[in-house]
Amino acid sequence: MLLRRAVQAVRTPLIFTPSPSPSSSSVSPASTRAFSSTPSTSESRARRKTRLVRKANLEKKSQLIRLSEQSRPDPVFGYAKGNEQLWENSLLNKILLNKDKVWGKIVKGEGETRLEGEEAQGQQQLYNFGLDQETARELSTVLPATAALRSTLGDGQTSVDSVMLNRFEQATELEEQKKETLMRIIDLRNADSKGIEVENTRRIVENFGRVPGDTASPEVQAAILTARIHSLSSHLVSSPRDVQNRQALRQLVSKRAKILKYLRTLSVTRYEECLEKIGVESRAVEGEVIVRKEELRSFIRGQ
Repeated sequence: MLLRRAVQAVRTPLIFTPSPSPSSSSVSPASTRAFSSTPSTSESRARRKTRLVRKANLEKKSQLIRLSEQSRPDPVFGYAKGNEQLWENSLLNKILLNKDKVWGKIVKGEGETRLEGEEAQGQQQLYNFGLDQETARELSTVLPATAALRSTLGDGQTSVDSVMLNRFEQATELEEQKKETLMRIIDLRNADSKGIEVENTRRIVENFGRVPGDTASPEVQAAILTARIHSLSSHLVSSPRDVQNRQALRQLVSKRAKILKYLRTLSVTRYEECLEKIGVESRAVEGEVIVRKEELRSFIRGQ
């Protein structure tokens, strides 16, 4: 029995339990050694070189991303901030009409008030409902003369005497009044925003179409969408709470990007020429086009 207990005592490992000392019990956990990210002194030269190269590459990449974000073109207008001359010198901006060009601006000078605008400068008169110069000429010359002659001759009369002459003068005077009223109606200055948009569409088709009457080519569609984007952007500035048109603006930007990407697959030359004509940078339509909500709100609020 005693031998068995002696053997068990030999096989059992000795467990040393130190007695708690006053100095060790007063040490707080915060005084323990913290984790250090500093590489150990035993780091090899190759590993240190790899770590430094990776660190330099990450810093360079972050710097490039930061510079790219700073020079990123506006997804709505298609050009970066400070590059407004791209839109100002574009063909689309030169042919489009706005309210100031059509209706004119009232400028008050020294003792006089004058109207500045496309009509006030003596340029070609513009007409509403998409009418051209030839149609307006027929309405203003041929139609009044024909109506006056018909009113003069009456039914079955072909001779011209004093009565007929008097009737002709009265009919001519009446038709002149009708002509003046008609020309006021078809004048573009009496049109609303929709009438101006119709005239702008006619000008875009005339300048961007590949053949007369071309309304389906990608260049024409991209130019029409860009004109609508600029018009809707100016509307949102004056009506910042129009949430429905904000969504419409995003849809127009996305649709323009799809059409321009399709044009690039057809011809790179036509794609680059179209971008220059409509005043849009390539970075604004290539890749993923994102219209950030914060940027759109800042633009609308004029911040």
